[in-house]
Amino acid sequence: MPFSQGAILGDTPESKTTLKIDQSISQVNAASKINKATAAEKKQLNNLTGKTGLKKIAKYINKHLNHRSGAAHTAAGVEKTGYGDCWGLSDWTAKKLKKNGYTVRVVQGANRYSSRHRWVKVKVDGEWINFEPSLVTKRYGSKPYTSTCAKASKVIVTYNA
Repeated sequence: MPFSQGAILGDTPESKTTLKIDQSISQVNAASKINKATAAEKKQLNNLTGKTGLKKIAKYINKHLNHRSGAAHTAAGVEKTGYGDCWGLSDWTAKKLKKNGYTVRVVQGANRYSSRHRWVKVKVDGEWINFEPSLVTKRYGSKPYTSTCAKASKVIVTYNA
């Protein structure tokens, strides 16, 4: 729609309104901006090993993904939108780590916000390490991946056992 026809400009949490040079108005989906990892950045998610690999995936999550309540519950949904809830971010993280040969558990526990909060535990050098993808995101202050906000009460799935 040309701007001269009285278009209404406005922003929503999911979009940003822009005026193009040709005076047409377009909506830019914010989710598409957050998930624009380059091929080189995605390639860095291959051949991960040890704690160095965990740091790399945490850095990737912090830069390209974010937590949103009610967002994607699956790895595929997170990959598509760049957003996930704790279930989706945990599923995405577990599958990336599984692909790299890590032994991974998706675990569940209660915290003050949810009775079914999820994160992953990763076995590195014989030790189970918490990896909390939700807390790594900008929404929760880019905390270290080992930070947790619940105590595991249930193992949902184990990969590469």
